[in-house]
Amino acid sequence: MAKPDLYICHTAYHLLIALVRALRAGGGQAVWLSEQIPGADALAASGKLDAAFGEAAVLHESRWQGIVTGPLGHFRNRRAYEKAGVGPKLDKNAYGTIRISNDWSVAGRYLQDCGAPYTLCEDTVGGTLDTDQHLLTEQRAAADFARRPYLYWGDSPACAAVESEDPDRCTLFPREKLRKFSARAMLADLTAEEKAAVRRVFVSRPLPEDPATYAGATLLLPRSFVQDGLMDQAQQDAIFRAVAQKYTTGPLFIKTHPRDDTDYAALFPGATVLERTMPSEVLNFCLPGKFRRAVTVQSWVLRGFTAAQENIFVSLDDARVLAAAQSAQTE
Repeated sequence: MAKPDLYICHTAYHLLIALVRALRAGGGQAVWLSEQIPGADALAASGKLDAAFGEAAVLHESRWQGIVTGPLGHFRNRRAYEKAGVGPKLDKNAYGTIRISNDWSVAGRYLQDCGAPYTLCEDTVGGTLDTDQHLLTEQRAAADFARRPYLYWGDSPACAAVESEDPDRCTLFPREKLRKFSARAMLADLTAEEKAAVRRVFVSRPLPEDPATYAGATLLLPRSFVQDGLMDQAQQDAIFRAVAQKYTTGPLFIKTHPRDDTDYAALFPGATVLERTMPSEVLNFCLPGKFRRAVTVQSWVLRGFTAAQENIFVSLDDARVLAAAQSAQTE
């Protein structure tokens, strides 16, 4: 009997991809959900994942107290992780392939501490094809690169393979380390049963059923700049107010990032605020029609988004200009 694959998910998007892959594998796979996914504990216990996963656990990475340095560092860190009760104790021989997108996480370091070979998955659709890979570039340029106990973003010796939407266009890793996996193609080819399974997991509130509701509407997809430490709440609110004012046509819908706890119902009275825990990609196949346009600021969320007639990407710099101009008009 084949061993189950283990999927370590830090975002709702990661879980969406893992769910469909596990279903196509015939179910019985394993998933570890980060506590960063809103409602992770309730979801793991709900039974909604049973069709795909025989094991569903939650990782409480906030219990981790920090990296231990010095002799036997990996051994001591592994023991400290397990003692803190972050998540299940890993038996690396119990799984076929271990897949993770955020190998820079507490769980990613634990895999390295355990010497467990893993496959790095794309964090977003086509993420390995991004032109901006400054974190990876800076890591490789560091003077102590070869001596670092942990390496991330696919550079760790424990990383056996890296999945890419298009390995022939990915220049980050040797070709022999790359494995082709197209999340875009998979999500575009879901069966009716797979779509229903995804809706059971991610959609808990009914969506408008009239196609005309969406035909002239705008979907705003904010990013959690406050959570990312890039600005304060007032600055973020001003940016999205300005962007919405410039680009909204017809009714306004809002689908925010799962980590963004902004009260958008208060910020945009009259707007329809969709579930923040739902991956935006789910909208590609669970709506009866398409939005007139979808707008985001400095986010790759629209890369695999097909639920709008027009996708608009606004850079953060341009959004700041819009906010400043709106502020000047109101003074």
